[in-house]
Amino acid sequence: MPYQDIHLVFEASNGEEFFDKLKYIPKADLPQVVLMDIEMPVLDGIATISSASIKYPEIKHIVLTIYADDDKIFEAIKAGASGYLLKEDKAINIVEAISNVVEFDGIPMSPAIARRAMELLREAPKPVVPVQNNPTESQLSDREMEILKEVVKGYNHQEIAEKLFISPNTVRTHVNNIYKKLHLNSRSQIMNLAYKNKWI
Repeated sequence: MPYQDIHLVFEASNGEEFFDKLKYIPKADLPQVVLMDIEMPVLDGIATISSASIKYPEIKHIVLTIYADDDKIFEAIKAGASGYLLKEDKAINIVEAISNVVEFDGIPMSPAIARRAMELLREAPKPVVPVQNNPTESQLSDREMEILKEVVKGYNHQEIAEKLFISPNTVRTHVNNIYKKLHLNSRSQIMNLAYKNKWI
């Protein structure tokens, strides 16, 4: 086997089959990362990621598709995808993306997708939301806001630690606190919220 660190848990042809198979897997044996296509019959990839992010928050999802259009990218990010790759990417890049998500909680994207995603976030309208119904900066400490900004820029725990002269474990603790305070469960949701509220 060319990639010894990668173990295939199972394959599914659509979202419904995906959830059916997850039911019979002990929690300790759940896959760490799922490569999710977008266009699937019965239950598509976007809807599957959205539901799975709530039911199985410990599982990371990387979109692996042929689609590079704006709507698909933005919907995948909003649904909770931890990465967005194109099927034309080399196998080694896909393996590295899986490792990045598992080891560093990164947000791997194909270069073209990353550029377009940043453009979409900049262009997205920023609705005015009543403060009482929306998480605010005041919920986070100065250090947490500092780390949140680095997360949104795409830096992983190790890179943030080196930049701020703290340990990766300290970064991980702050990121977990950010998740809890803002009631989020993925880096992509943090990115979306940060841009929507003009924290960046």
